[in-house]
Amino acid sequence: MFFKDVIGQDTAKQQLIQEVREGRIPHAQLFCGPAGVGKLPLAMAYARYICCPNRTETDACGTCPSCVKWNKLVHPDVHFVFPIVKSSKGKREVCDDYIADWRPFVLKNPYFNLNHWLREMDAENAQAIIYAKESDEILKKLSLKSSEGGFKITILWLPEKMHPVCANKLLKLLEEPPEKTIFLLVSEAPEMILPTILSRTQRMNVRKIDE
Repeated sequence: MFFKDVIGQDTAKQQLIQEVREGRIPHAQLFCGPAGVGKLPLAMAYARYICCPNRTETDACGTCPSCVKWNKLVHPDVHFVFPIVKSSKGKREVCDDYIADWRPFVLKNPYFNLNHWLREMDAENAQAIIYAKESDEILKKLSLKSSEGGFKITILWLPEKMHPVCANKLLKLLEEPPEKTIFLLVSEAPEMILPTILSRTQRMNVRKIDE
């Protein structure tokens, strides 16, 4: 996902590009707005731009080793966290259990909603949440050294779906972030997120796309 692939949102794009170019990248940002406005595509384009060593004034270069990994969503310093369902086929309680489904799903249509993802997981009537175990996974990944020597980025889609245990551990990480880490939270219901988490993020309200 490049900035050029994000539909509309020119003001938001300019703000994010300026942050990177001026070296003012907040350690935690919250992208808020209704479904379908392009919050996740915006967060992903921003993360790609941060990772790209040959970025231009308007976008990532698309050809460096970082961008090549981004094309398949396999960048070792970028971690995705998203709601999942426990599967009867096995113990599926962490996002990595679904990452092989998530990558092609997101690449095919980054403008999806929760119902699309539930169908992809064959969730039936199960409630998708971000389980308590995920907080240990996040801690483990962020304790590793950056593979590319840059930032380690966690993109958290629908943080309002976090189990309270996971939310409280994330709060500790936001209070004392490891060096060179960035959290990008993408939310449709920020009022359901812990107020203490909200207070530690820089909020960006993503507006509806013009007709």
